[in-house]
Amino acid sequence: MIAAPPKGPNGTKQEPEGGAPPRSSRASKILQTLKESVRVPEPRVLAPEIYGSAAIRNIARALPPVERAYAQIRFSILRPKLLSVMDLLLPDEGKILDIGCGFGLFAAYFGQTQPNRHITGIDPDERRIKMAERVADKLGLVNSSFMAKDARDMGLGGPFDAAYILDVMHHIPRDAQEPLLARLRDLLTPHGTLLIKDITTEPHLGLKFTEWMDRLMVGWDEPLAYRHHRDWGAMLVHLGFKVRMVRVPDVLPYPHVVIAATKI
Repeated sequence: MIAAPPKGPNGTKQEPEGGAPPRSSRASKILQTLKESVRVPEPRVLAPEIYGSAAIRNIARALPPVERAYAQIRFSILRPKLLSVMDLLLPDEGKILDIGCGFGLFAAYFGQTQPNRHITGIDPDERRIKMAERVADKLGLVNSSFMAKDARDMGLGGPFDAAYILDVMHHIPRDAQEPLLARLRDLLTPHGTLLIKDITTEPHLGLKFTEWMDRLMVGWDEPLAYRHHRDWGAMLVHLGFKVRMVRVPDVLPYPHVVIAATKI
């Protein structure tokens, strides 16, 4: 006869000493092993922790007094609401080109909101580039880099997943605007994004207010070449982009327009 396994005090079967662990214990170990071998990345759906006014304050604290005053003017024009619109239109990771980056204000902003962005800022002014590097260093933005270059120069390290140019296009001579946009198109990956924030030409009083503010910043000799947003759209379509545009109202009478162009 085959002896039955010994029973415990409550009448249940008892595994012999040194025998196999209970089935429930073996099953939990198998499940744990499966969980460790198949790690599903958590979805990134939460809003970033640093954005809006908090990100702007961080940038201001990283600047010397004179540049801080300039930053306050720029961020009074491109307010958090407007920056949030552009933030959503840019990819949350990948290589991004900042054209006319100046002191690196917007590279610092967009780098804080999405740290996986690798932002390259370019500006022809070497002093501004050095300041942008110091700001990025103080904010710990290890994925940001800056070069004293013109956007039309070679050797920018593309292709880029996106590029943005904020309130710069109307400072470019009119006959040089389309060649610059064509150059940026060539630097983008297929389906890459070109994001433009600029000023449209209506209403007329808003345009005159903008021109007056621009003159205070750049003087009266520099040519200013504003265009209607439909002209920008037609130019971008001609260059091979799919275009979306939105007017962004503000408490100040700036006639803001944001243009998101996708390379076809």
